[in-house]
Amino acid sequence: MTKKMKKTTIEITENQYFYLKEKSLQLQKQKKHYSIVSIIRELIEEDRRRLKGRN
Repeated sequence: MTKKMKKTTIEITENQYFYLKEKSLQLQKQKKHYSIVSIIRELIEEDRRRLKGRN
């Protein structure tokens, strides 16, 4: 089963961008292939799991 994805645009502050960029560079140094987008997706999924656990 293929996940259906939608393309979207988000606006983040310069500080948020640099935080995500630094985080992705740190993860890439650990031989993990992370991008800013993959970090955002991971944060969304973590939050969804956390909220699901509350119910």
